[in-house]
Amino acid sequence: MTEVKGLYWKRSPEVENLFLDMIAEWRKKSPAISRFEKRLFTHTSTRLLDWIDHILMPDSEQLRQTLDMLGFVGTSSDTRIAYAHPGVYLPSVVLMGNDSAEQKGFAVRVESISDFLQANKYSADIEGSIFSPYRRAEVSRENSIKMFAIERRGTRTFEPVYTDECHLRDYLAAIEAWKNIPRWLEDEQAVFNRMFDLATRLIETLGQDLAAQVVCMAERDYWLSRNFAGRLQKSRHDVLGLGWANHDHHTFRSSRRHFSSLINLFTLLGFDKRERFYAGGDAGWGAQVMENREAGLTLFLDVDLSPEEVNIDFSANDLEERETLGTVGLWCALHGDSILKAGMHHLAALFEFDRLIADLADYRVQYMAPFSDFSYLKQAFSVAEMWPVDASRIQHLLDEHRISPKQADTFLQHGSVGSHLENIERREGYKGFNKKNVSAIIREIDPRKQGDSS
Repeated sequence: MTEVKGLYWKRSPEVENLFLDMIAEWRKKSPAISRFEKRLFTHTSTRLLDWIDHILMPDSEQLRQTLDMLGFVGTSSDTRIAYAHPGVYLPSVVLMGNDSAEQKGFAVRVESISDFLQANKYSADIEGSIFSPYRRAEVSRENSIKMFAIERRGTRTFEPVYTDECHLRDYLAAIEAWKNIPRWLEDEQAVFNRMFDLATRLIETLGQDLAAQVVCMAERDYWLSRNFAGRLQKSRHDVLGLGWANHDHHTFRSSRRHFSSLINLFTLLGFDKRERFYAGGDAGWGAQVMENREAGLTLFLDVDLSPEEVNIDFSANDLEERETLGTVGLWCALHGDSILKAGMHHLAALFEFDRLIADLADYRVQYMAPFSDFSYLKQAFSVAEMWPVDASRIQHLLDEHRISPKQADTFLQHGSVGSHLENIERREGYKGFNKKNVSAIIREIDPRKQGDSS
């Protein structure tokens, strides 16, 4: 793996233990929290920690010193100090005034507070305007432990946001506009031009980070329309009114000719480049990880690569077409690029790894063998959703001698591997990915495995 300078993701069990100890304390003091934690495990196959956006603690010099020692970085506002750790995948810590023992608790991140309140039979006042960047509601308070539900849209603030009526109109119009892009058109460059124009307008109207949230939410919805495992698991989340607030990363596959446009689109939307992956000559595949930290969004952008391209920043260069297609290129040739007709290759979300596999098996959704199986990182794909392939795309690949007649017949009769739901479990705050075994699973889901090897 080629790392961007300064990015070396480490395991931080001491940081995770800080939060696990707090959760254990809350569980003992608050029966309501204990019951909610059990419902999470039963209905969604997830851990409470995976939904916590931040915790609230009374301010003290001792706590500040502990957080500093663990690598947290503090930022202050008029009302509070928030500590976040840039190197771990764990919640933030918000310090409240130290004059009240009741300023302790945590906030669960959800997509809709009203859905959450209704599903869990809570009654609470919601602070912040509807669809504003940040809203919250105190849903329980037992033995000085508070539990909040929060909505977060393109911001890292911890203060409820109140907006005018124009914001509501602009936000809903932005979602509708992105979903109304004709992503299936044959003139793919025209679709990209429309996307860039619309992204620019959304940024002017909503700001860069909220625009990024709108785009990723719309892309998740399109992926859901094409992935049964995702729809099934989303329905399990909705039993508790949670939505996809536990998402880990969004994966888009790209043809070589459109890869620079994909990178530029997400750069426009405020995503910064993180580490790059190169799987080596055998796999013929690479990826650029991108992150918009303000919006809390991570992307995994896949593309075919040649062995000599390991020594270049392939995300900053136009990639010429090749005669042969790798796994990613063939998938795009059969279905279209992810940002165009195909939609995302997969959404990865945080789960209790073994429990999700067992629970979805009850609904006849099977998982492939794990491609990461460490104490700190577990990953597996659901068995692929099979998609029909347009006959014209198959004929074009045949005419260019990029697939064999036998493979063409297989794709026509049975379709080809499409999308997945990724089951990912992170421990010890580990924020990175596993290059070697990711390469193995990419080879495993090559569409050519359905046919012969010619």
